[in-house]
Parts: sequence; C-alpha cells; structure tokens
Amino acid sequence: MKPINLEKKQIDLINESLCVYTKCMHCKDLYTDGTLCFSDIEEFVDDRGKSCLFRLKEMCHELFRNSDAANYREKLYDMTVGYIFHQAMILRENLYQLEYYKPQCDIDTNELTLREKKIFLEMEFLVKKTEKKLKEGFKESKLLLKEMVEQLKDLIKLYKDNYLLPRFIFEHEKTLTMIYGKKSFNQLLNDTYKDGRRLLMFKAAHSYLESEYYEVARNMFQKVTCLDTSNKLAIFLFMYASAFYFFYKNRFSKAYRYAENAMAFQIHDNDKAPYLKSLTKLKHEIAKDMKRSRRL
Repeated sequence: MKPINLEKKQIDLINESLCVYTKCMHCKDLYTDGTLCFSDIEEFVDDRGKSCLFRLKEMCHELFRNSDAANYREKLYDMTVGYIFHQAMILRENLYQLEYYKPQCDIDTNELTLREKKIFLEMEFLVKKTEKKLKEGFKESKLLLKEMVEQLKDLIKLYKDNYLLPRFIFEHEKTLTMIYGKKSFNQLLNDTYKDGRRLLMFKAAHSYLESEYYEVARNMFQKVTCLDTSNKLAIFLFMYASAFYFFYKNRFSKAYRYAENAMAFQIHDNDKAPYLKSLTKLKHEIAKDMKRSRRL
C-alpha cells in the first residue's frame, strides 16, 4: 500500500537530506575553527527526534525499510542514512566527553600523589584518544555525507514525475548548486528533465498552478514563453493562470479578457481539455460579478 501523500513525503525526504548535509558541514567548519559546541551538533544529530538526521533516518525507515514498493536505490539510501546516523551518534558522544569531562584547569602534577598522577595521566590519554576519534569521525562523516548526496541524485531522478519536485528544485537551486557545484547541478537537471532548465521552469510553473499559486504560476509561464516562443501550452497556461489571478484581484474585465483569449487560443484539444470546464465556470462567475458591479 502506498503511503498517504507519497509525493509530499518524497520531497520532505529530499529537503531533510539537504538539511543533514548542510548542518554536518556547518558543524565541521565550527570544529575546524575550534568553536564547535555540543549544542551545535544537537541540531545535526540526537536520539530524541529533534535533529535533522534523526528525522531523516525515521523518514527512510517509514518509506523504504518495510516497503515492497521501494526499489534497491531507496533501500540502499535507507542503509546509508542509518549508517551515517550510527557514526554521527559516536561523533556526538565524543564531543560530549570532551566538552563536559575534559579538565578545564591546569593541575600541577608535582602536588599529586603517585596514584593521583596515574589517574590524571590516564585522563589525559583518554582525552587525546577522544580528540583523535573526533577528528577521524568528522573525516568519516564527510565521506559518508558525500556518498549520501550522490545517492540523493539518483532519488531525484527517480522521482522526476513527482509534480512537486520541479518546484522544489527551482526554490532550492542555490543549496543544490552549493552541494553539487554548478556543472554537476546542470547535469542533474539535464538527466532529470530532457530539456533542462526550460522544462524545469515549465514543470515548476505547472506545480504552482496546480496548487493555485496563480501569480507565481503566470510569472513563470511568461518566463518560459520568453525562453521558448513556440511553447503554445505555456502561452495558454499563462492566460489561464492570469484569468484566475485577476479574478481574485477583483479586476474582472482583465480576467474576462484572459479567459476569453485562453478559450479561443489554438492548441491541441487534449492539452486544452483539462482546463475548459474551470475556464467556462470562471467566465460565468466573472460575467455575474461584472453585471453586479455595473448595478452598484
């Protein structure tokens, strides 16, 4: 059985994956600068459900762990995230030990008894050992996170038919470019959508339209028509979105003109058919509102 609202859950998983990567890299930068605190890493990983890595682990388990529908890439991603969580928890524990148990003051070992000196030296050894494990832990985490985001590209391509995905990619282009680099991001676009950026923008605009964000949709469809003047469906959907946008702005004359133009526009019947019923209803509503306005 498919999870309820699977498309939304797939997007949430991608979003949480990006959060995990950026949080881990932020913690690594703080560690390199010598300013990392335990409270910083708590946002990256914890065992109480308040961190992005914990949430991602649970999402993967829910969607992939016991699902017959999950393919091998999704199951491998679940395993990778689970291993990252395990390693990150070890890293977290090492940081906790250093922050809360490392001696915070200098001790004159000349004043210590032989037994006390032995304990102190043992503590020093354990601290150095933990510092080394912390350093190695961040190296390992970086390698694992790099593998995770490479696998994430496969999931993005796998979810290319998710109507929310183009919108997500469009809104998170800056983060995706930061993670993958401009060349690799553009390659991901071309692998996911054959026409690259133009198709991404068209699909993103269509996603906004389905969610009734008419202003954003019409603006994006207009940009698509500027990039590709032969895209008749984009021109039609620009007029369609504009009709609804101006209707809800109470600009009835303009809305009516866009609705009429959209209905008269020549495109393939199969492309226009899904929108004709709502356009006809909208024209009827606009006509009533215009008559009502003239009476006032």
